[in-house]
Parts: sequence; C-alpha cells; structure tokens
Amino acid sequence: MSHNQSEIYTYDFCDADHPAELLDALRHFYTSGLFTDVSLQCGESGQVFHCHKALLSARSSYFKVMFTADMRERSNSLITLSGVDSGVLGALVNYVYTAQVCITASNVQSLLEAADLLQFTSVKQACEEFLIRLLDVDNCLGMHAFAELHLCPGLEREARRVMLSRFTELIQQEELLQLDHEKMRSVLAALSLTVQRDEVLIDAIAKWVTHDLGNRVQHVADFLRSIKLDLDELYFKESLEVHTQRSLSSEGKFKSVIVQALRSSGKEVSASRKMSSSMYIIGGYYWHPLSEVHMWDPISNKWVQGKDMPDHTRESYSVSLLGANIYVTGGYRSNTVEALDTVSIYNCDYEEWTEGPPMITARYYHCSVALHGCIYAIGGYRGGAPERETEFYDPLKKKWFPVAKMIQGMQNVRLLLVTLQYDLKRKNYNE
Repeated sequence: MSHNQSEIYTYDFCDADHPAELLDALRHFYTSGLFTDVSLQCGESGQVFHCHKALLSARSSYFKVMFTADMRERSNSLITLSGVDSGVLGALVNYVYTAQVCITASNVQSLLEAADLLQFTSVKQACEEFLIRLLDVDNCLGMHAFAELHLCPGLEREARRVMLSRFTELIQQEELLQLDHEKMRSVLAALSLTVQRDEVLIDAIAKWVTHDLGNRVQHVADFLRSIKLDLDELYFKESLEVHTQRSLSSEGKFKSVIVQALRSSGKEVSASRKMSSSMYIIGGYYWHPLSEVHMWDPISNKWVQGKDMPDHTRESYSVSLLGANIYVTGGYRSNTVEALDTVSIYNCDYEEWTEGPPMITARYYHCSVALHGCIYAIGGYRGGAPERETEFYDPLKKKWFPVAKMIQGMQNVRLLLVTLQYDLKRKNYNE
C-alpha cells in the first residue's frame, strides 16, 4: 500500500452494542451505588434514591434546569421531593436506567402526575395513551377533567369525543351528578354544539338540578342559555313558588316546569336530532372493488371525498371505528381470492392512511368490533370453511392477541352478540 493511499483510507467504526452496553453499565453503577452524585428523597423522611445527575438531566427537563440553573438544589447532594410517592419515584428512577416503566390501572394517574411534575415527557405520554385505552362513557367526565388539569391534549380530545358521541348514556351516569356548576355548564355547552336535541339536554339539566334542588335550582337559567335557550325567568320563578319542593324533586315534573317556562318565552322544545359527528363510507363494490372514502356532515348536509384506500383491489374486508381511527381488516384481492391479514388504519382527524400490524389469522367475510379500547376480529373465511379463530388488536401495544376460539365458525357475526360474549372473555387477556 502506497503512502498516499494510507492517508486517504478511513474506517468509521460504529459499535452497535454501545448504547445497550452503556445503559447496562450505568444501571450497574446505580444498583451498586457507584459514582452517584445526588440523592432523591420522598418527603422529609421517605425513601432515598442515590442517582446520577447527568442521567436524570438527560431524561427530565425538571432536573436539567435544577442542576444547571442558579438554584439552591444545584449544589445540594440531597433533593427532597414533596408530594411524590416513593413507589412512583422509584419507577421513574428505574425508567432512567432501564428505559422501561410498568404502567397499570392502579398506578397510571399517580405516575402521570409525577411525570408531569418532574417533566418526564415520554413517561407522561405513555400514561396518557394508557388512559385513552381505558376511556369509556362511565369515566370520560373524570378523564376529561384530569386531562385538562395535567395538559394532556390527546386524552382530553378522546374523552370529549366519548362525551359527545355517547351523550344519551352519559346523562345516565352517576358521575354527571357530581359535577360542579361550571363543569356542568361547559359539558352542556359542548353538547349543544354537537347535539341539537333540546329534550335530551333539558333531561340532563333536570337530572343534575333535582339531585340537589335547593342549591342547584339557581343555575337553571344559566344552563339553558349555554345551550342557546332562554326561558321566561319570571314565569319560572312563579312556577317554583306554586309547586312544593316535594313535587319538584321528580325529574319529570321539574322538566315540565322548565319546558312551560321556555314556551312562555316563545321557545319550542325540539325533539329533532342533528349530529355534527361525520358519517364515513369506506370502499364497497360496484362491478369492481371501490377504494374511495366519503364523509357526510349532517349539519352542512354535504358529502366530502377523503383519501382513497391504498389497496384498490381489496374487497370483503371488515370496518370498525375506535376513537379517531377507522380500522379496515382482512379481505381478499379480487385477482387471487386469497385471504389477507392486512390492516389499514384511516385517521379521521388527519385524513391519512397508515399500515397496522397484520392479523394473526388472515380472513375475509368476517366481523370486527371495537370493545374496551381494542379491535376484535371474529369469524369469517380463510379458504373454504368458516373460521373459528378470534383475536383482538391492542392499539397501545400495537399487537394482535389470540383469544378463545368460537364454538362454531361463522361469517358476519352480529355485533351485539359479539360485544356481550367478549365482555365476559376479556379476562383471557387480563390474566
């Protein structure tokens, strides 16, 4: 090799194992108490964790500022963190050294609160996604308030989506009765933008007010204004004086007083129902497979075309909705008639398609249904016989899981039956 050639020859070595080995070494230092330069304590007499400032600062903006800015804690070797549970702080410290944290239904809220306080952004995001997975009509109000308090936009948006899309179930929840005046008014105002059904909204007002009539009746006029209805307040007050409190404790009787007061103001209570939530039509078949996406807005009464499905030859798939996403599962291509395990996900907020993890079992003519934050795929065909295999997709873990087989394979299973059956069989996953 010539002298000139040796000068221009380079070898840029990159050790692929370096990140993992470095983290392993740092984790060993932590567990052994080597080279630690700061201690975190829960409260004045709580558990103490001996850590490294550099690692805490690398994963938490809170500690980075603390250890670099001109703060008292910068030179302290012991930092006291009030209001943080030792188990939660231990989980966050362990995350710093392992990149892993176990999130459960029992620790997710306290873990999110601590991650929010100490600015562990990734952990907070993971907790937010976990809570979205748990959202349902019986907890959406509390989740929405929690999301507002801790600035979780994704959870707030999805909780609001559940509130507005399942309002008739929402007003039957005990949680609604516990709302304070301001929160109840904001819920009604949000509902009025989506649902123009006066009877249901007045039902909600009557239910909330009669739960504590003496203290809440003063808010009726304010609530009605928030849903764009102004009652004759003088007529309403006179009606209250005529009726005894005992007779008004009934929701139905109290509602009739409100309705009469509205009518005296020239307001007619509408039983019509308009949803601002859009309706989507995905694909279909007309002499050949269709890949178009069409959206109808009931308020404007207009159809808008969305982004086409990526596979133009796919047919006999199943479609289900979970949150802002429409899941298109399975099917077959018209030129092969071979069952597909393909999953395509359409995000309604951003109008874009992404590819999801493939199903465990390829199938067509099957049913899919959203239940408890997951998508279940049931029945259908794979070849010539009805399929018994059943599975569900967890969008948080981005993975399909098998569950108990159907007693008998079939196609196009009815959704209500499936929901009832699999509500009981969720324990297969939890166990």
